[in-house]
Order: sequence, then structure tokens, then C-alpha cells
Amino acid sequence: MSKFKASKFRNTQAKAAKKEHSYTGLSVPNLNSSADHVAASGKFFACNANTGSGGSLTLISLDDYAKKDASMPLINAHAGFVSDFQFSPFDDNLLATGSEDCSVKFWRIPDGGLTESLSTPLASVALERKVEAVRWHPAAHNVLATASSNIVKVWDVENGAEKYALSNHDDNVTSLSWRENGQLLASASKDKKLRILDPRSNSVVAECNGHAGVKEPRVLWLGDEEYIVSTGFTQMREREICLRDIRNFDKVVQRCPLGSSTGIILPFYDADTGILLLLGKGDCTINFLEFDSSNAKLTDGNAYSSAMPQKGGCLVPKRALNIMQCEVVRMLQLQQNAVQPIGYYVPRKSYLDFADDLFPETLCSTAAMNADAWFGGANDKVERVSLQPENKSAASASKSSSASAGAAAKSSTTEENEVEIIQLKPFAGVRSSKVRHWLGTTLPRNTWIDGIKPVCTSLPGDCDGISVSHKRALVPLAGVGGHLAVVQLDQPGRRKTTETESIPYLETGCAIQDFCFDPFDDSTVYIAGEDGKVNIFKVPAGGLTETIVQPETSLRGHYEKVNILCPHPSAAGVLATASFDSSVLIWDVPAQSKKIVLEGHDEQVFALAWTDDGKLLATLCKDCKIRIYDPRSSTSPIEAGNGPNGSRGGRVTWIGNTHLIVSGFDKTSQRLISLYTRKDLSKPINTIKLDVSPSILCMRYDADRQLLYYYGKGDGSMSALEVSVSESPFLFPTTFFKGNDLQQAIGFQPMDMCDVKNVEIATVVRLSNKGSLEPVKVKIPRTRNEFFQDDLFPPARVTWESSMTASQWFSGSNTPLRTLNMQPAGMKPLSEAPAIVVTKKKYDSYNKHEKTDDEKKEELLTAMVSKMAEPDEPLAQDLMEGVEDDEWD
Repeated sequence: MSKFKASKFRNTQAKAAKKEHSYTGLSVPNLNSSADHVAASGKFFACNANTGSGGSLTLISLDDYAKKDASMPLINAHAGFVSDFQFSPFDDNLLATGSEDCSVKFWRIPDGGLTESLSTPLASVALERKVEAVRWHPAAHNVLATASSNIVKVWDVENGAEKYALSNHDDNVTSLSWRENGQLLASASKDKKLRILDPRSNSVVAECNGHAGVKEPRVLWLGDEEYIVSTGFTQMREREICLRDIRNFDKVVQRCPLGSSTGIILPFYDADTGILLLLGKGDCTINFLEFDSSNAKLTDGNAYSSAMPQKGGCLVPKRALNIMQCEVVRMLQLQQNAVQPIGYYVPRKSYLDFADDLFPETLCSTAAMNADAWFGGANDKVERVSLQPENKSAASASKSSSASAGAAAKSSTTEENEVEIIQLKPFAGVRSSKVRHWLGTTLPRNTWIDGIKPVCTSLPGDCDGISVSHKRALVPLAGVGGHLAVVQLDQPGRRKTTETESIPYLETGCAIQDFCFDPFDDSTVYIAGEDGKVNIFKVPAGGLTETIVQPETSLRGHYEKVNILCPHPSAAGVLATASFDSSVLIWDVPAQSKKIVLEGHDEQVFALAWTDDGKLLATLCKDCKIRIYDPRSSTSPIEAGNGPNGSRGGRVTWIGNTHLIVSGFDKTSQRLISLYTRKDLSKPINTIKLDVSPSILCMRYDADRQLLYYYGKGDGSMSALEVSVSESPFLFPTTFFKGNDLQQAIGFQPMDMCDVKNVEIATVVRLSNKGSLEPVKVKIPRTRNEFFQDDLFPPARVTWESSMTASQWFSGSNTPLRTLNMQPAGMKPLSEAPAIVVTKKKYDSYNKHEKTDDEKKEELLTAMVSKMAEPDEPLAQDLMEGVEDDEWD
């Protein structure tokens, strides 16, 4: 189990482009301002050019890698140094430039790039002092913010009009950053303050003290989140980055030191991935951070180091990335005489398919509104589009065709040299399955339970994340002290929560590690915490009406935090627990005593699982071992073997009493599911490799239908395997269910909650990332639903009623659970249904006489014999006349 939140971008690798795919031969001047000095659109990039006044820019197409020289055309933009410039997010050919000559100009770039130097702008505006920053509006077309001296202005570019002027700063403004929705603007100033501005109301929304150093600070809004980052210097001239929440602006959420170099730190953020890159001027390193909005935290990643010091940088728009190679971010690094593209790639086992988990829908290049609409008060958002390439399927088909052609060529070569004998396997027919095409359906929204906030997203991987009974669900809530909500499933609707009021919950006083209902009494709740105790709470008959902080009792026996709870499947009051102290205890809950201490684990236990009859207990450990115990006869394992090689966690479940299913990871972090026999745990009899993902696969086995459901936290789907231990290869893929959005957890209700008349085989409660409980019905499509499908519904074990007490089980009793006949009253079994009568075709002339099998066979034999019979007529060569023997001479 990982103690930290896993990230799919943790192993991102930065790769510099080869020289033939870099932009070389440039002449870059000495740069002393705090700007980026390079900007990119989906077609071009521009950077400062080394001319006499510094008022020119180099402009190059992104696909033009030819080495440049002094004769290349430039944008002769200003009489003074170009201090800042930026491409429009909605027009790849529109560039705005600001200069020390106190002007801002707008340039239209030809589609093919520059063939001659460009000196005439589309338009220009004059300011009182030199321009420090220019920033296009992220949602409205032709709206631009500029910083000059201590004044921030917002312009209507189309009409060349100044709309707003905010003079709320006491010194020069050094940096500006729009929020992604374009409503607010963040600024950093030399007066050592950070401000949140609302340009349309000409007001300061929030203000706080920034960095204590005298060098220019930078500010950057993190997409559309409530957070900004700022970079600057401390009073001791050490560089730092600070994360702030605009809702509590005075407080620094996180402060990270960045060394004592003298170069200004330039921050760049990709809102789709949460990747934050920090480029220090004069450094040779680009730091990689990840922003987790759910935990408001910046996490270090792998830094990139180059051989040349850097002068500036920028990010390339998403639509210019190599999506099918999993390039998630590309930085253009400005060096002394070159611009070096640096791609950030996520390693994958295969690059044939589009990685939708790495590339969520991104902002499109079409503005949400025009300038007049925004100045009039509109707040439309830019639409999002998928990055999936349109020719993905064609590329896959091409690759497949190439492979087929290669195989054909190889076969042809073999045929020329020698005859290759291929042993063909006899055709055994298509495997029949009753459950392969199961169908999952989310019920209408009026049956959901919404507004369960804030849902805890940082539970350990050993916890399933939800527990459900007939009428209740346990949902973990975020907050200090370990909060667990008890939700009544028979009361759909939205739960009203405010900043001062929340839904009632159970509070343990420490972080929750695992939790579950007593399987035979949903008024009893077991909660495992970091304090090493198992707290037992009682829920009132009508549900929670107020928060309960005092448990009925507690079980104390572990020395470190308890991470797994596993109730016995048939004996009431028997509970198995595992802890970080490597111990596994079996409790007599009514007596509040630990009866059995299992031995043999040297490291943390990942999972526990009882057999259906409750005789045996299986464990999966961090030492990559699977162990089987007969707890009442021995505290040592009766069987042991090798589990998955990965040490990140897993699950184990029984298939009857003879086989085990184990989920886990291999050494490359690829998720897998393996089937073992109890008699030989040395190696699995079959393993299915799935995908690369940080989330642990949870499993639920339906023994009556031989379906193994599996799903992961953060996934958007639930899949299933059909298990047949008597038929190789034992694990057979079936269909899958895809939810409306990503899920935190999935819970299964008891079997008697299914509508057997509609052939429902499972009732699922799905906890989404948005804090809603969504009921999902799993059914098997059948044509004769008027009959009871007795081939799908054998007598079901009543798992919600115990068959014995704890004392009886510890005394050696093995009373099985009773079974329940699932046949509804008045429904006739399918096995007793009359056979389907085959109706004749519409036109009888085509079906006047239906031949029997014997008639067809006789007709076929007659035709074959007639073909093989010798003809009565002489052959053609017998009729030919020859020559006399003497004619040969």
C-alpha cells in the first residue's frame, strides 16, 4: 500500500529534442527583465532578437527546424526593447507586443510565416510608462490586459479603446495572470504585495503581503482553481514558491524553498495535468511539480537538467503535442543561440491507443464570447474538446496491415526454401456463456443521493472506500478526526450541506484506515483507525440525526494502526483484523477478546479473505506471499506461495474452497489478476494483465453466476471476468460497465435486493468523485423474461443472517448459511417452459419441403459417388491415332 496519493504523471520523463528537431542559429540578446522572452501559438513561436535597440523579434514556424542565420526576416516591432509579448489563445496568427518605448502593438502573422521582415502593425496603443506585461483574456476574444508602471489596464483591442484602468498598486506591476474563466486577474508588484483584481468593478478583491525580497516576483493562476502560485525571493535572497488559496489569501498554504541562485523563477502551469514547471533564469534545471487540488499540495517530480543555461521559456499549446506518444507537456527553452524543445512523456507499455486518462478534454481554440459581451458582464466559458486524433483508428489499421504484410512475406520466403509444416489445432467451437453480455445500467437521477461532501479521497489503498447493506451506506468524509457518514439509501435526494452545517457522521478522533458494517446487523459499524484500535459504533434505528463521537466499545490488541477489517461470513461477532505491526488477530467481538493470533507475516498485510464456509482464511502480504490459514487448528499457515511481484497492494478472494483469485501489480506497475489453486500456490495457473494504473483493483466474486467483478478507485468503469476452474484458460473476459464520471468506490448490496423478474443479478451502489451515490442495476438480457431464469438463479446463500454465534464457531462448529429460493411466486421456471415453436417462413413456396438430416446426407453421398464413378465412354487419348514404328527412323 502506498502511503501517498499515486499519480499517473509521477514517472513523467523530460526528453530534449534532437539537434535536427531544434531551432538553432539564433542570436539572443542579454535579457534583464522578468518576462518569459519566448511565446508560442499552435503554429509559431517568437523570441527576442539581438538587434541594436532590442526592439525586434524572431518568428519561426514550429515545424521549421532549419538552421537560421543573420539574414532571416524579423518582426521589427518597437523602437525600444520588447519587454513582453504573447500570442492570442484564439488566433495563432495574432501577436501582442509591449515595449519599453511605452507602446503596445498588435501583429498579424502570414499563414506561411515571414518571408520578409514585418514592420507595420495592425494597431498600436500608447501608454504613459514602459510596458511590463501583456496578457490576453483566456475566454473573450480581443481583450488584453497590460501592466505599465503601477497601473493595470484592460483594452478592447478590436476598437482600440481603453476600458478599465486600475491604479491600486504602490509600485511597478511585474506580473499578471488571468483566472481560466477570465473573471479575475492576479498581479504581483514591487511593493511586495499580491493582489486579486476584478477589472470590471475596478476593485481589489483580495490583497496580501508577498515575497520579502527586492527582486521582481511572478504570479500564476492555477487554471480555474481557487489557488495561485507566486515565485520570488526571501529577505535572505533565497528563492521560493508559495501556494495560496484566494479564499484565505493572507495565509500561505505551502512554501517551497528553491535555493539561493540569483535568477528569477518563471512558473508555467498545465491545467489539464496539474503539471507545474519552474524555470530559473541562468539555471540549467527545470523543476517539475504536480499540483493536487483536492489536497491543495505541490509535490516534487523529476527535474530536467540541460547543458546550456536558459534565458526564458514557454509552453506549447496542447494541439501541437505528439499525443499518440503520450507527450503531455512541451516546453520551449530559450538558450543563448537556440530554442530547445523539451517534451514531457509518460511511459506506457503500448502507444497504439489514445491514452484518455492522460489527455482529458482541453480548452478549444474558439473564444467563448467577444469583447463586447465580456465588457457587458458575460462570463461564458470556453468549450472543451477531445485531443483524440481523428486518424487513430486508421493508424492502428495501418500498423495491423503492416504486420499482416510482414507475416505474408515471411511465409512466402519459407515456401521458396522449404515446405513448412504447421500443426493446426482442431476447431472446438465457440464457448457458450450465459453471463458474457451482462448489462449495467445507472438508475435515473431522482434515485441518486447527492451532496455528500466533502468525500475523503485520501483513504489507504487497503480500504474499499464504501460499505453497503440493505438500506445504508458508509461513506468516508474529509476532515480532521476521522469522519464516517451513515447514509440511508431509502431516502434519495440531495443532502444540504453548508460551511457551518454538514450531514451527521461518526467521529473516531483519528484518521480512518478501514471500516465496514457488521454483515448481520447494519446498526453495528466497525472502524479501524491510526490509533491501533477498532472502534465499534451503534447507529440508531432511524439513522443518524446527530454526530456520534463516542463508540460503544473498542477492541485493543494491535500496536500500530489497523488497516484491514474482515468479518466472518457466517458467524456473528467473529472479526479478523490486520495491522501495520504485521499481526493478524481474530476477535470474539461480544467478549471483546482476541482469540487467535496468526503468525508468519514479517511485513504489512495487504488483504484478508474468508472462504464462504468460514473455515479458512487467506492473506496477501507485502513480502509478495500468499498464505492460507486454518485458524482454529493452527496459527501457522497450512499453505504458502508466491503472489504478485509488485509491492503496492492488492486483493485476494476465494473461488469456492479450491482456488484463489489475487489482484496486484507486476514490477512495471501493470495491474494484473491471477488465479491460483489451493494445492499449489507456487505459481498461478492463469494471469490476465490489464493496464498501468496507480489504483488497486478491488474484487467481488458472485459464486452463483461465476462472475468476478473488478474495479479501481479513480476508474470510470467496472469490468468482470467469468471464472470456470474446470475449463482452460479458466478466466474469460466479459463486457464492462462505464459510469457517468470517475468513481471513488463501489459497493454491492445483498442478493435479495435484486429484481429477479427483470433478471437482475446484482445491485450496486457507486460512489462518484462528486459525492453522489448512484444505484446501478446489473442484469442479463434474456428473451423469455416471463419465466423464472432458474439457470441463473440457484438457491442463494442468505449472507445477511448468521448461522452461528462467535462462541459456537470458536468451539469448532461449521453450521452453513441457509439458502433462499429466488423464484418469485407465480413464475414458472425456464427449464419447465415449453419449447419454442419454429414458425414457417412468410412465403411457403420457398419452403415447401424441409429436408431431414438423413435426406441431406443421402443426397450428398449420391452426388459424391456419381462424381467418382468411371465413365462408360473411352478417354480422349485412347481415340488418338499413332504412327508406325518405322516412321521414327
